[in-house]
Amino acid sequence: MRRLMCALALTLAAACSSAPDTAGLQDSFSEQLAANKFVSEFEKSGDDFTFTGPGPESGTAKWRVHIDSAAIEPQDDEKQPYKGTVKATWLADGKPIEITGAESNLPIELLSNGLSQVCWAFWDPAERRWMWE
Repeated sequence: MRRLMCALALTLAAACSSAPDTAGLQDSFSEQLAANKFVSEFEKSGDDFTFTGPGPESGTAKWRVHIDSAAIEPQDDEKQPYKGTVKATWLADGKPIEITGAESNLPIELLSNGLSQVCWAFWDPAERRWMWE
């Protein structure tokens, strides 16, 4: 009986927890990317996303983005108690876009809503969602 009560308490604590999980962070990244007004023909397949968008030099490109990792860290801030970091590989027409120094080298239009190869969001507990911008 004691073991059953402990299991039930743990289950309820997990269900009532306001702590976000990495799956939700990855979904939020995907939604944020799809919401970019410069992105069209967006498709999601697991941790991979494809779309058409501005090319690295000019014109348009066929993009593929792959989430390499997602992590969540607690913060000492009641208004933003968690910081989520997503690391992703971005390819334009099959060619990886590499970060050089502090420059992401992605077209500015794709950076316009807070995403890049290494990006972060803060958890808003009141809204129960990730804030990228």
